[in-house]
Amino acid sequence: MTDTPSHDEVVQLARQAGLDLPPAYLQELVEAYGNVRRMIARIPSGRPSGDEPAHVFVPPKFLPGGE
Repeated sequence: MTDTPSHDEVVQLARQAGLDLPPAYLQELVEAYGNVRRMIARIPSGRPSGDEPAHVFVPPKFLPGGE
């Protein structure tokens, strides 16, 4: 996922997602998508799932009056 996608690849992905954008917005999407791909590539991967277990999120703590 480190390669910057081509203009045509981004257009194809946008169309598959149901986006019908004017050419000006489509060019902005192409530029933004390239930046997002580079950010995603910087996220460390290959870590065990136990490094961030699912049980660390306790929903009742976020309710009013929750402890």
